[in-house]
Amino acid sequence: MRPGEGAAVAWAAIAFFAILASYFVLRPVRDAFVLDGDPAFIPWLWTATFIAMTVIAGPWGALVARLPRSRFIPIVYRAFAVQLLAFAALVHWELAPLAVGRVFYVWLSVFNLFVVSVFWSLCADVARPEQGRRLFGPIAAGGTAGALAGPILTRTLVEHVGLPVLMLVAVALLEIAVWCAFALDRAARRMPAPTATPTEDHAARPIGGSSWEGLGRIARSTYLSGIAVYALCAATLATYVYLRQAGIVKAALPDRAARTVFFADVDLWTGVATLAIQVLLTARLMRWIGVGAVLALLPVAQGVGAFVLDQWPTLTVAIAVSASGRAITHALSRPGRELLFTAVPRADKYKAKNVIDTLIYRFGDFGSAWLFHGLTLAGIAAVVVAVPVAAAWVMLAVVLGAGHRRRTSPMS
Repeated sequence: MRPGEGAAVAWAAIAFFAILASYFVLRPVRDAFVLDGDPAFIPWLWTATFIAMTVIAGPWGALVARLPRSRFIPIVYRAFAVQLLAFAALVHWELAPLAVGRVFYVWLSVFNLFVVSVFWSLCADVARPEQGRRLFGPIAAGGTAGALAGPILTRTLVEHVGLPVLMLVAVALLEIAVWCAFALDRAARRMPAPTATPTEDHAARPIGGSSWEGLGRIARSTYLSGIAVYALCAATLATYVYLRQAGIVKAALPDRAARTVFFADVDLWTGVATLAIQVLLTARLMRWIGVGAVLALLPVAQGVGAFVLDQWPTLTVAIAVSASGRAITHALSRPGRELLFTAVPRADKYKAKNVIDTLIYRFGDFGSAWLFHGLTLAGIAAVVVAVPVAAAWVMLAVVLGAGHRRRTSPMS
């Protein structure tokens, strides 16, 4: 870090810690709940998630257009907190547990992408490309610490206090994230910024434009379209691994409590591996090999993992493939993808980015879920699709890295 950057990085890391801790407190329970039913029902839940994302996209775009970030970020986080309080009440009173569990699955899938996307939009807004290469790794490490703390809390407390109390813990963590975002905004204004437009004006000025402008911006930009296809590929391979893992876990662990512990263990191993990569490698790899090569590491890992999981479908292999893929996603691919957005206009950092992170990513989830379901019914191994997708994904990563270099070079 350089003079003037320490406070902003610290507040960003703490905010991301609170955001991911709130999510990972709830994720193991969500995944255990959904396996009370048939894993074949999961594509329907992802279809519902995509529909929910589509419904939310318009109001989100309108909110971003009309309010400055200092106002719409707290609104988003606190709206999710209020909804989580409602879920805590429903679970406490045990009202329609199967239906509530399914709705909660969809809600948490929306919540995860939205709160993380909004956070990284803020980081991309206050950081220059050169700062992002140095600082996004340490900031992401704060989130990884939260991703470790969340499942530890769940594993420790779920049998003693119950799910409603865990939901209240997640609400408190979201409020902490709001106040840290305020502090990050103030600290970012004090960072040296040799640009013509000062950071503090960004915080107070609405972005403007229409509510669905993000889709149009993606369609008109080959750079943003490439990022969108990268997100689709990521969702496709992650969906394959998730569905394959769900079938293995359902067969091996019929008890919900055992499944909750299993998913908490996967999250813990993911967090340990992610934190090690972020602390030791992320910033160095960004400087040494560039963002394109860093982005290419995830498709290589996911392609190999899909093949290994298809050949050896055991719980141990499922943990290894899932944890390694998610670790590379959080430690390398996600910071690399966020770095791409430091080279686009400010409106793209909130509008186009959010469409890619939520609507397009969830389209990849639900579309690939039905694709793999259809292949299974037809007796075709889904890995025959997963591996070629990974190969094309590697080439796209290299192209995006070259595009980022062109946009951030001094001659641009």
